[in-house]
Amino acid sequence: MRLFLYRPDHERLSARLAAFPGLDIAVMDDGKAVRGAGGRAIDRQAVAPDAAYASSGLYTHGPVRAFFGVLRHAGTLRWLQSGAAGHDAPVFPLLAREGAAICNSDAAAPAVADYVMAGVMEAFHRGGERRAQQRGRLWRRVEFREIADTRWLVVGMGHIGKAVARRAKGFDAHVTGVRRRPAGDEPADAMIAPPALDRALPEADVVVLTAPLTDETRGMVDAAFLDAMKAGSVLVNIARGGLVDERALLAALDRGRPAHAVLDVFEEEPLPAWSRFWSHPRVAMSAHCAGASPGTVRRNDALFLDNLDRYLSGRPLRLQIDPGVLAGTGG
Repeated sequence: MRLFLYRPDHERLSARLAAFPGLDIAVMDDGKAVRGAGGRAIDRQAVAPDAAYASSGLYTHGPVRAFFGVLRHAGTLRWLQSGAAGHDAPVFPLLAREGAAICNSDAAAPAVADYVMAGVMEAFHRGGERRAQQRGRLWRRVEFREIADTRWLVVGMGHIGKAVARRAKGFDAHVTGVRRRPAGDEPADAMIAPPALDRALPEADVVVLTAPLTDETRGMVDAAFLDAMKAGSVLVNIARGGLVDERALLAALDRGRPAHAVLDVFEEEPLPAWSRFWSHPRVAMSAHCAGASPGTVRRNDALFLDNLDRYLSGRPLRLQIDPGVLAGTGG
């Protein structure tokens, strides 16, 4: 079986991959060249992989377009382990239609949940004011908000949403989860369906977006959504920029409702230098890196190796995405 992966991933995992007999490994480097056993060059048109590992590192700083170009051209792929939680990229349903099993990842959930808590605590503790006073050598008390007894609305209760809910509840917050079809195992105090959002928003101190980007969720955070938010509330988006009408959000932030936004994702990435989000006083932003921790890499590798063992032994794969969900007809 030919396994296709990114060179840094192969270098990190080569000793563990050697434990799997019969693997024919093809590796793409940062220059988009592909090499096989013994360093022999392989034409990108002739890679013909059976399985592939698209790690988080490939997505963030690797030759991701060329890598997926090989997969699309080959038509031989039967299993792809993705290091991302999201699966809204158009390439995934295309590969699924050609017969590939697509598995996503829950590896980033702990890191992203930590990011959410850090962002909310920064807003509640008025960290910007504290640092400004430190720079100015001003000895003044800065009051802050406690998380205990606040009400959180987590929109999307997949792996990341559940991790956020568990952490918020650990701080004694009340958590309401939003999901089309609750599974019954959500770590929330209450669960509602998306149509009930308009009634829940006015009570929420923190609104966290963790939902996938679909036709139904695109632009869901519009002017009406923002107008319904509670005074003093915090909006956190660690899902996809397309969930938010960014022009409406900027106007809402100018009015002070929500009072603060923690944004890791944007409609256009990298965020253009002219964007007002860079300098808006009510915005804390980052470069789509909420899951950028060594723990995410370790958990992704463990998931990939476990699924590789399952694939080779014919056992069910972990976190395989329903083809109907990829096609937009299920889930």
